[in-house]
Amino acid sequence: MKAFKNTLLVLSTGYIFVFFSEHVFWARIRPEDTLRNWISTWVGYSLMAFVFLHLVVYFKVANRWPLFLAGAAFGWMAEGIVVQTTYEMLPLSISFTGLAWHALITVWIGWYALRQGLSNLSLLPTVKLAAAIGAGFGLWAISWWGEPDGGIATLNEFSSFVLTTSILAIVAYWLANWCSSEPFSPNRWVTAAVYGLFLLYFIFITVPAAPVAILILPALFGLIYYGLRKNRLIEKNESFLVKLNERGDPLNYFSLLAMPLAAIAVYAAALILNLQWQTNWVLYLITTPLGVILFVMSLVKTLRTP
Repeated sequence: MKAFKNTLLVLSTGYIFVFFSEHVFWARIRPEDTLRNWISTWVGYSLMAFVFLHLVVYFKVANRWPLFLAGAAFGWMAEGIVVQTTYEMLPLSISFTGLAWHALITVWIGWYALRQGLSNLSLLPTVKLAAAIGAGFGLWAISWWGEPDGGIATLNEFSSFVLTTSILAIVAYWLANWCSSEPFSPNRWVTAAVYGLFLLYFIFITVPAAPVAILILPALFGLIYYGLRKNRLIEKNESFLVKLNERGDPLNYFSLLAMPLAAIAVYAAALILNLQWQTNWVLYLITTPLGVILFVMSLVKTLRTP
């Protein structure tokens, strides 16, 4: 049962990461999207989720500052190993999207804040947070209307996409919470195999595609390790995988429906009003420097903790 729950925890966390890092980002079904591509993307994100969960447990991540460092590790795995966008527009690309989206939005908001809300006995805080995320989702979606590789999805297309992916995310949250009743302690050979897979990918695919990665990524991961190692030495509390397992009102999962409903409402209003807002640039201008600031703050606060 332990191995089964650990596997489901990885897969459910992987889908939560897919939802926020891919579905929310692209905000529509693209012409190249297929069920096979979505499944392979889920598998890839689940492997990164495995590493993220292992970091959270091994380094005893129990507050938001070392959590951002673990989120940065996930973000730079996604953008600095699997794809090479971290090196495309240096130095801004170090933050966007590894820090500015993956660490901040996917991990801090999607994985942490929403799961924390689900452990609340009151429904209202979760409804408010889910609705705010959904409104942001809808506003971000309209930014694709003016992009060369974008397009305007109809309300029915957008609604179907958002409802389907959000309901799957709600199921993933429930599974992640259920599976967290068992300690996450994967077999060391499995752990070595997953880390080894990313290392081989980095050596044989990432570095040939972006040679500068051999200088940048080890330095970035070195900073993360430096901070998380200090956290492991001084942290006395259980990691978030234990803390976020507190049981709240089961109806809280239904309150997450506020997210797709708010997204659809905002998108419908934008269609009616024919809004042509460059919401992507607003997000870039805010989150790109914010990602760097939060990473530095996380590192400093973690290292300064007595």
